[in-house]
Amino acid sequence: EFVALRLENKNSCSGRLQVFYNGTWGSVCSNSMTFKTVSLACKELGCGDAISLDPFPIYGTLSGPAWLDHVECGERNSSFWQCPSNPWNPQSCTDLRDETYITCQGKRPESAPALVPTCPNSTSCTDREKIRAVGGESGCSGRVEVWHRGSWGTVCDYSWDMLDAAVACRQLGCGPAV
Repeated sequence: EFVALRLENKNSCSGRLQVFYNGTWGSVCSNSMTFKTVSLACKELGCGDAISLDPFPIYGTLSGPAWLDHVECGERNSSFWQCPSNPWNPQSCTDLRDETYITCQGKRPESAPALVPTCPNSTSCTDREKIRAVGGESGCSGRVEVWHRGSWGTVCDYSWDMLDAAVACRQLGCGPAV
């Protein structure tokens, strides 16, 4: 199944944490969430280190689904998607106070990463940091490149279809393929 992660504020690295699941964006509930979980979400989003898990003071009920609750990342998890949670459920939480609002340190780049970023050389990189789109209008469009054996290389489109594009878009954190 296709899943993706985003912050509701599309141009910054703070806001309501949401996941795309079963064709719909929905909330992530903050119950049992730790700073390690927030850190992995920030990293997955390309927003650097975590700063805070922010309280949300508004009372009321959610207007859409809340897919995840009790996401608990530990030291052994290197990706947000590896973290254990309660089973996926559109009614994971019902109160606005339970939604996850986070602030990350970085700012998403407006263009493709530098030619030789430091991360692909590191053993702590996620799969997202080993793929990029270059030459397009943003980091979510353009020629697909992957980091392999110490350098960036172009992915040939021979036999590519929308399923392949969906995987690349998911790893880039860009939502569904269009």
